[in-house]
Amino acid sequence: MSAATNTSKSKPSNGLLWVESVLLQLPLRLALGGAFVFAGYTKMNGVQSFANAIKGFQVVDASKHGYLIQSAAYTMPWVEMVAGVLLILGLWTRASAVVIWLLLVGFIAALIHVIMDESISADCSCFGDINLVCDAAVGWCQVIRDIVMLVPATYLVWRQGGKLALDRACGRNLNESGPEWTVDRGGDGA
Repeated sequence: MSAATNTSKSKPSNGLLWVESVLLQLPLRLALGGAFVFAGYTKMNGVQSFANAIKGFQVVDASKHGYLIQSAAYTMPWVEMVAGVLLILGLWTRASAVVIWLLLVGFIAALIHVIMDESISADCSCFGDINLVCDAAVGWCQVIRDIVMLVPATYLVWRQGGKLALDRACGRNLNESGPEWTVDRGGDGA
């Protein structure tokens, strides 16, 4: 067998890439991005309530670092909404999936902090005042929900937005067989 035959078999066919785009990447982008747009929107409508929820997690001392809580309460919903919209559109898909992945890891860490410290009793406020899937009180349900959302975020970081993403229309996703990791070594090796 020639080397050309081996390399052609290692790349997925164009038809399989379309199937992956339609059956996996697009639905995952819409669902995950939509969840984060919804979460950000609900928090924007109750910033003070969200600030109180952040304060309740007792990750930082509110008396010394109240400005951090206020900053997070005003910033986090916008970050969630922008990352969600970009993910839905498939524009800067990998970057928006990384932002969502990092948010989820931070949320999971904060939730575990509350669960492990029995002196803390806090409400999640993950979707503002709306409780999706889980009760308001922080528990393992929220951790599992965030881990479940971490799976498609990880997949989208790895495989990007697919053929139905605006990244493709803008020429950002040029590698037909999937992600291509490159390192800019700068200049001519000097």
